[in-house]
Amino acid sequence: MHFEPLRLEDMDRVRPYLTLIGSQTCDYTPGCVFIWRDFYQMKSCFTELGFFSKLHNEVGEKYYNLPLSPEPEKALLALYDYARKPLRFCTVPENWIPTLQKVFPNCAIEEQRDYYDYLYLASDLIGLHGKKYSGQRNQISQFKRNVESWRYEALSDQNLNDVKDFFLHSDFVTDPKNESAQEESRKVLEVLDHPELYRMLGGVLYADEKVVGFSLGEIVGNTLFIHIEKADRNAKGAYQMVVNQAAIHFSTPEVEYINREDDMGDPGLRTAKLAYHPVEMLKKYIVTIP
Repeated sequence: MHFEPLRLEDMDRVRPYLTLIGSQTCDYTPGCVFIWRDFYQMKSCFTELGFFSKLHNEVGEKYYNLPLSPEPEKALLALYDYARKPLRFCTVPENWIPTLQKVFPNCAIEEQRDYYDYLYLASDLIGLHGKKYSGQRNQISQFKRNVESWRYEALSDQNLNDVKDFFLHSDFVTDPKNESAQEESRKVLEVLDHPELYRMLGGVLYADEKVVGFSLGEIVGNTLFIHIEKADRNAKGAYQMVVNQAAIHFSTPEVEYINREDDMGDPGLRTAKLAYHPVEMLKKYIVTIP
């Protein structure tokens, strides 16, 4: 196997393989893979068996992603023969644990709570019905009362520069030492600069003709994945509007769920995502084969 850095130009070649994961977790969606490819120093390899990739975490430890192949057990064994031991997989979705245990009975399994995905019913985020969503409805009402006009529209050539200007002039990275936040910012601009490759759904929230928020996501199977969600912190209720309007505008009859990804262990983000009452937490694991 020969691994080379994963490039943006590889996206269309990688896409078909990502459908083989059979999971609703975000880590194997095109958006997530390519937004974080540089931060995690991702390298990839294509063989007759399928698509293989490896990466390094924030402290330089090497991991592999699951091989994506029509013959997963054969691909796992091929990777085990290639890799230096121990062989470690990260962000393994729960549906892959039985396969890994079958192929490697002595594997060690460790939960990764900080990387659990928050999965919601699309109908919940669209309707925000019931007492449990009263806080969100109140924030949305305040937003609407505080502006003369508002609208949420699809990202297009006509409003793309408005979104870029909003993003570039907003202080979304408050901690200069937060390398992951800085990388996300770089990749937001990459997504906006290369819509033909990322193929993301985009929505823009205007208040009194000024952009105050936007979201970027994609639909895979019956799930809408929200990869990017930004709003003006000074516009009360703007974040709640972006969440609700994205659910309304992006969901199709086939979309049953919305995945708003993980919280990366951030306490504030965890509180905010739990407040929307996920229907399920999608567990992920580190699996080590000695």
